[in-house]
Amino acid sequence: MTATPDAPTNLHDWISFDEADGTTWMFDATFLMSSWTCIFGNGCKGVLTEDATEQSQGCCSYGAHFADGEDRTTVRKAAKRLTADEWQFKAKSKRLGGPLAKNDEGEWTTRLVDDACIFLNRPDFHAGAGCALHVGALHADERPMDWKPDVCWQLPLRLTHNTDDHGNVTNSLAEWRRRDWGDGGDEFHWWCTDTPDAFVGKRRVYQELRDEIIELVGADQYAWLVEHLESRPATHVLPHPTRRKPKA
Repeated sequence: MTATPDAPTNLHDWISFDEADGTTWMFDATFLMSSWTCIFGNGCKGVLTEDATEQSQGCCSYGAHFADGEDRTTVRKAAKRLTADEWQFKAKSKRLGGPLAKNDEGEWTTRLVDDACIFLNRPDFHAGAGCALHVGALHADERPMDWKPDVCWQLPLRLTHNTDDHGNVTNSLAEWRRRDWGDGGDEFHWWCTDTPDAFVGKRRVYQELRDEIIELVGADQYAWLVEHLESRPATHVLPHPTRRKPKA
């Protein structure tokens, strides 16, 4: 007797487009049509090994790793624009030689102060908890994503690239899952795309993160995505990661 495979969990719909040069774009429609939103300071339990809601650290507990030199330059320039009223650790950063440093593995990261990113203002700061770079950008009437490390403004979006044996390129945009952090992800007490807690936004992800998606995939690709998503038959969208039960 043939064993029946277990029913799949966390089912996702994907859509794809091919460009004239053969490049394929794949998009996780389930996540992009969901109501995920960042709940920093509003129920976020953080990424430590136990519930850290009261610490208001979000995903800033380990500091940010940088993609490249351009990424580091962006943050260094932004840090110089921050005032002491916007950044709790501005003076400490100066004493330490700047907000960036190499870790034990030789990788560039933001420095850690009191076990969290140096740019993270703590709850006891007069302006409240939150990213100083985010605060400074808003005060300057600029986009926070133009001040922050790439990994910070991209989360929870994850763009990956794959080239097959024939040179065909496939770019995939999806959510950043716990497993994408490697072994370290297994240690998180909580991750925001794993449970329904953060799927409470008033807009869908492709609308809420419009600027971030365009920055990652391009304006034309985003326009194709929106046209397809908004032309789909109207359906009741379940709050991901809820899974629709199969019909009996």
